[in-house]
Amino acid sequence: MERAFRGISFKFFISFMAIAVLPLLSFAYWQNDPSNELMDAFKNNNAKGISAYFGQNVSLSIKNDSGHYSKFQAELMLSDFFRSNKTQDIKKVQQTNRNNSSFYIVYQLKSSSGTYRLFFKFNHIDGESQITELRIE
Repeated sequence: MERAFRGISFKFFISFMAIAVLPLLSFAYWQNDPSNELMDAFKNNNAKGISAYFGQNVSLSIKNDSGHYSKFQAELMLSDFFRSNKTQDIKKVQQTNRNNSSFYIVYQLKSSSGTYRLFFKFNHIDGESQITELRIE
């Protein structure tokens, strides 16, 4: 009888841990997923919200202007883009698996002056996902 009680207790403990811990792990996973926050930042023409994900330097290409810029310079260039391209709609087209050291997200942006393809390359640096490349084509 005591043996059966220990078995039930152990099964209860394992079940409880699975129910309690798994949602926390999945919550932590989605907290680190920048795709929804980036969509919100683009919807609101918020260059500062996007630049929060930039590393110290970023490869930035907006239309035909491209180069490697500091985080601050890239934010200024995005602000300039938003002045003449107010977002009307944005949708995620593709996202690669985040299990690697880098991953990609592609959006389609409809603005007041045209439709653009947004390409983001992220690298995991010091436990955070940072944008290392952004192309607006």
